Amino acid sequence: MKFFLFDYDGTLAEDNGFAREYFKNLTLFFKKRGIPLSPNLVLDCVEEITRNPDGSTNLERYMRCLERKTGRRAGEWKDLFMEFYESELFDSLRHAVKPVKKTIDLLEEKKKKGKIVLATNPVFPRIAIVKRLNWIGLSEEDFHLITDMENFHFCKPDPRYYLEICEKIGTSPENCVMYGDDDLNDGACERTGMRFIKVR
Repeated sequence: MKFFLFDYDGTLAEDNGFAREYFKNLTLFFKKRGIPLSPNLVLDCVEEITRNPDGSTNLERYMRCLERKTGRRAGEWKDLFMEFYESELFDSLRHAVKPVKKTIDLLEEKKKKGKIVLATNPVFPRIAIVKRLNWIGLSEEDFHLITDMENFHFCKPDPRYYLEICEKIGTSPENCVMYGDDDLNDGACERTGMRFIKVR
């Protein structure tokens, strides 16, 4: 069985100002609740979970990072972030991504030859990832596995991220092909023996 891994940002979806609009809406959401949240704080915690895996999930480490830096409980941060991803403020970002038709056509072609994995950097929870898929005309059902914050313990470009995918789908790296646009993050799969094909 062959497995075909696809990155999201820059591969299946083109950024049409998503990052800028995301931080604008996220900051606004928290401001309305009287909670200061800066893009730098968010990015610092993303960097921390990328550099310091400890056996816990990316989501657990991310919320603990916010707790340590702000004094606000990790559980409260988690509830607030999930509320944001369920909100209209997040849904309004659909205009800020565009599908890359060529890569989505490639995905549909590869479905006939094996199973598909959404190998997006797991720095979003599943609810956000599924919505972002819907925005480009895809759904959960298109994928054998989706890498999300709740279930993954490593981030790109750590090669262990790719090994964890292989463990979850029950195969070896040699049976996988990774499609992505980033030599550093997506190309890191080659360190496991996985084949990397750069798209776009």
